Amino acid sequence: MKLRADLLPGVATHPGLQRSGNEDDYLVLAAPGNATADAGTLFAIADGMGGVVGGAEASRTALRALGAGLLAADAVAPADRMQAAFAVAAAAVHQLAREVPALRDMGTTLTAALVVGRHAVLGHVGDSRALLLRGGRLQQLTTDHAVREPDNYLTRCIGGGQGTVQPDWLAIDLQIGDRLVLLTDGVWSTVPPAELSQLLGQGEPQLAADRLVQAANHAGGPDNATALVVQLLAGGAEKAHEVALQREESSRAGELPGGRGLLPPRWPWWLLLLAGLVVLLAAARALGGFDALQWLRAHLSL
Repeated sequence: MKLRADLLPGVATHPGLQRSGNEDDYLVLAAPGNATADAGTLFAIADGMGGVVGGAEASRTALRALGAGLLAADAVAPADRMQAAFAVAAAAVHQLAREVPALRDMGTTLTAALVVGRHAVLGHVGDSRALLLRGGRLQQLTTDHAVREPDNYLTRCIGGGQGTVQPDWLAIDLQIGDRLVLLTDGVWSTVPPAELSQLLGQGEPQLAADRLVQAANHAGGPDNATALVVQLLAGGAEKAHEVALQREESSRAGELPGGRGLLPPRWPWWLLLLAGLVVLLAAARALGGFDALQWLRAHLSL
C-alpha cells in the first residue's frame, strides 16, 4: 500500500502461547486526498474481548467499519471524521450481534490515530493503549477503561450489547522523530515499561514491533499480542512510498532463541487422525469381516 513518505510504520501480531486463536487485529488506511490536502492516514488496533464468543468477529468488524466510516464521513475536520467513524464502528458491531444471537455479548477495544500533516487525532475505547516515544521518553496517551483486579473486565468497549459508545479523544502535535505506538494489553501488561521504552527506541518501526511482540511471548505469552509502531520522518507529506505490512501473524515475532517456533507442533493432530482411522477400520472389520491390517499394509506401505 502507498503511504506518505514521511510516515514509516511497522506492525506485528501473534496469538501468544496460551491462546489458540488471535482476537487482535489492526488497520492501516491511507485516505485518498488531493494535490493540496492531506486526507490523513489511519492507524488502529482492536482487541476482541477474551472469553466471550465473537471476540475475533468484534475486532475485525469494528476495524472494517471504522475505515469505511472514515472514508464516508462528510465532515472535513479530522476530529469530526473520527467521531463519525467510531459511531459507525459501534453501530456495526451492535448490528452484527443482534443478527447472530450467539454473538450478542461480543465486544472489542478500539484505539485509533488519524495523522494529518504533523497533527494526530486519537480516539480510544477499552484497554489497548496509545503511547508516544519522543526524545527517548515514553508517554502513555490513553487511559484504560478497565478494572484489572480481581475480575479483569472492560468498563467501556465497542459492542458489549451497546449500540453507541463515548470514546476518549485527544489531539497532539507530532515532531520529527516521534514514534506513535498502539499496543494491545497482551504487550503492555507483559513487557515492563523500561523494556518497552528500550525496544521501541531500537531499529526501524517494523523491527521494534517484532521485538515487542517477541518480548511478550518470551515473558509467557499469556494473551494475544499486537504492536503497531509508526515514526514521523523528515520530509514532506506530499510524496508517497510503497509499504508492505505483514498480513499474517509475524513469524519473526513467534520465534524463540535458536529458531524454535512458538506455535504448537502439528504431529499430535496427525497421530490423532491415524488413531481414528485405525478405530474406524477395526469397527468395519468387526461388522463385515474387513481385514484392517491388510488394508493398512496395502495403502500405507507397511
